[in-house]
Amino acid sequence: MKSILKEFLYRKGYKISKRNKNNLLNDNYLLAIQTKISDNPIVFDIGSNLGQTISKVKKIFPNSYLHSFEPSKVCFKKITQDYGNIEKIFLNNKAIGSEKGSLEFNEYSWSALNSFLKRAYTKSEINDTYFVDIISVDDYCRENDIPYINLLKTDTEGFELNVLQGANKMMNQNKVQFVFVEIFFYENYIGQSSFSDIFNYLSQKGFKMIRFYDFEYTSEGFASRTDALFVNEKFIK
Repeated sequence: MKSILKEFLYRKGYKISKRNKNNLLNDNYLLAIQTKISDNPIVFDIGSNLGQTISKVKKIFPNSYLHSFEPSKVCFKKITQDYGNIEKIFLNNKAIGSEKGSLEFNEYSWSALNSFLKRAYTKSEINDTYFVDIISVDDYCRENDIPYINLLKTDTEGFELNVLQGANKMMNQNKVQFVFVEIFFYENYIGQSSFSDIFNYLSQKGFKMIRFYDFEYTSEGFASRTDALFVNEKFIK
């Protein structure tokens, strides 16, 4: 009976799979790490866009210290209106990179595509281009006396390796516990970070990959993008 039901649903476009009992493999990465970190974790939301991750983190970790980084003038105005007066949320209208400086930023008609890089293909147009300030994770932690990071989430549209390189010192000291990072397999942006570069960099820093989330595919059936969760089991609080 089970096989008949599975076959019927498969033909309808659905697939049944057994839920893994290991909490770390939960389909929601925030629930996956919930039992591994404290009730008041330090979270870096790098590439906050319109505050989607801020909302999710505060729902699951209401006592978290959340540091948000969003270079877009348009998006930052929105998240300031929504989260600017909430305790333990620190909003920064800056980008995160490998070192301090400034770089030209592309504001697309669809804000989810905003990036330092140019799209390899898109129907969205660039509405504005301007320079934004960049700071590294290491510099920000030093300047704000942040001793460790429980979750470093980066969604920066192809700029991920630069972000991670800017956390070099914190990672070398085992002061970053989890990394949740956007991964591109297909060329979405010109000059984007590759999966192999990101994986190799984090592996060298002692991180182990847990799983992928929400795979997206091209119309031809090729892997396009996903998100990946990594953990450093030698993390020192």
